[in-house]
Amino acid sequence: MTSRVASGIDIVEIERFSLVDPAIRRRFINRVFTPAEQVECAGIDEHFAGKFAAKEAVSKALGSGIGKVSWQDIVITKDPWGQPTVTLNRAAAQIADALHLTDWSVSITHTRKIAAAVAVAVSSK
Repeated sequence: MTSRVASGIDIVEIERFSLVDPAIRRRFINRVFTPAEQVECAGIDEHFAGKFAAKEAVSKALGSGIGKVSWQDIVITKDPWGQPTVTLNRAAAQIADALHLTDWSVSITHTRKIAAAVAVAVSSK
């Protein structure tokens, strides 16, 4: 048996979230983030930016980017200790299954201006 490692990385300017027109912001947040993700973000731009970067990083690890998978196909939530976790649905889950990617690790970091995330997935086939 061989293993495979897939990775992705993304960086986002936090200010992009605060500069979104309020009329567009609600639609954007509802399109990109699940209700659970929205609750965890609590309206805080750096949290939205971090989850956004994590979704992008996961889509890159899948080799698909956003487009073949939708934003809500990739769910980034926290475990009881605050560690980001990945849940894949629909197209993202199908791609991960086809690539035999079963175990995921995501890390998110922030400065005052940017949020960044890296995602790593491994398979056993």
